Amino acid sequence: MPLDSEKFDNILPNRNTKTACFVGLKDFVQSLEKHFFSKITVRDNSSNVHQINLVIELECNLTLFEMLLHSDKGNWGAFNQSRYSLDAEIEVLEEKNKVSIDVDEFSIILKDTNIVIDKIYNRSISNQLDSIFNELNKHQFQLTKGNSEVPYEIFVAVFEEDLLQSVQLDVPKTKKTQNYSSFWALYFDSEEDAVIYDLKKSRIIYEDLYMLNQ
Repeated sequence: MPLDSEKFDNILPNRNTKTACFVGLKDFVQSLEKHFFSKITVRDNSSNVHQINLVIELECNLTLFEMLLHSDKGNWGAFNQSRYSLDAEIEVLEEKNKVSIDVDEFSIILKDTNIVIDKIYNRSISNQLDSIFNELNKHQFQLTKGNSEVPYEIFVAVFEEDLLQSVQLDVPKTKKTQNYSSFWALYFDSEEDAVIYDLKKSRIIYEDLYMLNQ
């Protein structure tokens, strides 16, 4: 069955961000603009001066299909040619600022959908960003219901614990799955609630969420 969107929204992180201000910000933004052909917004989600937690937003004038096509060719993101590494960019910023820096959220606003990538452990986004785009490319047909409907939002990633909590089962609040290749949440105009996409089985889950724990 679809996931109750109101219950699911309650487990998504709330961001109390402020304007980012750190050494190397201009160069960092320019590098993102160069490799992603996007308007870049960078904000800071940290609560103390000893760390910087970045919330990065890319606004790109491409559709999902166009983005994946250019990404696969190495013209967008340039992962295939190893010309861009968000992890390396973060390391440079840490060296310049002498504080811990990480990405809490990385979102891409496209012409037909928004992709929101949430941090699951330290450096998870910067370490696995290229893998996430590979998964998007691999599952593009299924994510769009056979190219018949593009979800207006794709949330990466959702955990089994989060799903079970959303139906009020007593489960630990821990994120045991340490990758982005299990479950994603999809929001379609044709669906009243969010639905879950199972990447391992390459299908949208419509049956009872209790079955996830079997």
